[in-house]
Amino acid sequence: MTDKLKAIRRVVTGNDTQGRSRVFYDSAAPNVNPGAIRPGTCMTDVWVYQSCPAVISGDRDDGRLPFSFEPPHQGGHLRIVQSPPKPPGYDPDKDPTAVPLHEPRQRPGGTWDRGGANAFSSPVHKSDTVDYGIMLEGERVLLLDHGEYVMKPGDVVVQLGNWHGWCNPREGSLMAFVMMGAGSGDE
Repeated sequence: MTDKLKAIRRVVTGNDTQGRSRVFYDSAAPNVNPGAIRPGTCMTDVWVYQSCPAVISGDRDDGRLPFSFEPPHQGGHLRIVQSPPKPPGYDPDKDPTAVPLHEPRQRPGGTWDRGGANAFSSPVHKSDTVDYGIMLEGERVLLLDHGEYVMKPGDVVVQLGNWHGWCNPREGSLMAFVMMGAGSGDE
């Protein structure tokens, strides 16, 4: 996978007023957020639903909602994440984007963050969500408290509100995430 951002084609279908299937939108997904969380990483929101069951009538574009890392608490979103590889000759002492590991802090949207980010790694974080991550292109390493897991195209991870991070030490990646609001069940 190259470092250049890939446009994500989004085909949104539905029904016309006579109940016949049709395409509402067929174009590059409009909600592209380069550097939304980390420099070099791009998050493209394809679709967001505010609650479940999701509304499937009408022709509004729920792929154009304002960016939020977390999905709606009662809903979810489909996001495509493009992540860069470790730069050639990378020197961690010269990385202005590096954030060392630190005590957990809560971000404004509710996600918890422990730092650990650099030019090719996300911060270690967790959120009250169920996340389905599907590796589409490249290779990405899932970092957990108890080890590292290499994800390759076709691999799927299900994350249940746990601490995790992502890194791309060998090559860039393209990964799809369905993130849904969740809770511990103690509410």
